[in-house]
Amino acid sequence: MTFGDWEVFGDLTRLRRSLNGHSEAGRPGRYPTDQDGVWVPPVDIYEEDEALVLLVDLPGLTRDGIDLTIHQDSLTLEGERAAPDGCASIRLERPMGRFRRSFRMRMPVDPASVQATYRHGVLRIRLPRSAPRGPTRVSVNVK
Repeated sequence: MTFGDWEVFGDLTRLRRSLNGHSEAGRPGRYPTDQDGVWVPPVDIYEEDEALVLLVDLPGLTRDGIDLTIHQDSLTLEGERAAPDGCASIRLERPMGRFRRSFRMRMPVDPASVQATYRHGVLRIRLPRSAPRGPTRVSVNVK
């Protein structure tokens, strides 16, 4: 059903999903998910003099369960948390399955200098600033 440019049912469905995401994210044991049902880990971002620092809560993961990629001006963190083998779950408050977070960096970063450490369930990503890249003069060879 539409009224002009307003799609009543589509807009109401999007509103319901948005409100559910906000209410679930505020309750203990609930993590927001994206449109694909992939859970989104909480992240704190701090600014230091020479770098940005991201702290990501990922308790219970191993190093192999975390994949960090920097491509041009974006950072993507993804991975998976598997349920423990050989036991039946009684209550699950921590999300299982795939997770993903992406960030667009609004400053030049030197990918070779990025540091990532994982300790006590918190992934710390340090993104050192690189020198701003301005115009580069290119010499023209005449033959």
